[in-house]
Amino acid sequence: MQRLRLPHLRGLIAAAVVAAGVTVGGALALAARDPAPPRLSADIQPIFDRKCVSCHPVAYPYLDLRRGRSYRGLYRVSAATKPAFERVVPGRPDLSYLLVHPPDPSLRDLLTAGEKATIAAWIDAGARDD
Repeated sequence: MQRLRLPHLRGLIAAAVVAAGVTVGGALALAARDPAPPRLSADIQPIFDRKCVSCHPVAYPYLDLRRGRSYRGLYRVSAATKPAFERVVPGRPDLSYLLVHPPDPSLRDLLTAGEKATIAAWIDAGARDD
């Protein structure tokens, strides 16, 4: 029996191995660049705990931002002061009243740009309750 020689087969196998390596390597690089989205319990609630719960619900009883209560008062809930707006619209930080409403001028700088960006990223990723 004569053995069939396919010189191009070796090149095809090498190309497939290289392509697979590039695909896996590219996926790993993307995963390294795209960190996990912020989580309510680990990233968002600590911001509320540090910056918001002293007034919410004490001075502003229509919104309770304490741990275990904040999500119920935010996710797809109409804003008490502007009922046409929802406090958190999943996937749409630009439409979420939590981020776009004009704050009390004395509290304008209460949240840092980084904290606002973290909240926006959480909303953009779907504002999941974890």
